[in-house]
Amino acid sequence: MRIALLGTRGIPASYGGFETFAEELSSRLVQRGHKLTVWCRQHHTSSQYLGVDLRYVPTIHHKYFETLVHTGLSTLDLLFHKHDVVLVCNAANALYCWIPRVFGTPVALNVDGLERKRKKWNSVAKTWYLVSEWLATILPTAVVSDALKIAEYYQDRYG
Repeated sequence: MRIALLGTRGIPASYGGFETFAEELSSRLVQRGHKLTVWCRQHHTSSQYLGVDLRYVPTIHHKYFETLVHTGLSTLDLLFHKHDVVLVCNAANALYCWIPRVFGTPVALNVDGLERKRKKWNSVAKTWYLVSEWLATILPTAVVSDALKIAEYYQDRYG
């Protein structure tokens, strides 16, 4: 199966949870015979890492827009490459989940935690995360979570 993974900073993991998740998941799926492509922000010297194909797409460096711009550009780049399924990370990126679906590719969105409750975000960002939570329940083919409490939250709040 050809699987695309986007919405993280990329691999190798050097930042946080989504990047570690992307590295572990993609490298393990490659070991099981799948073909993985991960979209990355920073260019490393290789086009592959642990058997995973790496695609590099630029972004702006801004606290509030870096992820959204990178995932938007990654989604556009994705359209030029055939994949059987797309995994998007971060609820803030829910806005882009409809695009691959229009072309017949199923999309799963890993929503992670409740970012809108974190103190690091201003009121506009918190509002975007709230809107994105709702979009996460209607735009992707499936919503996934690696935490039972988050799955319960989405089920209780959005059905």
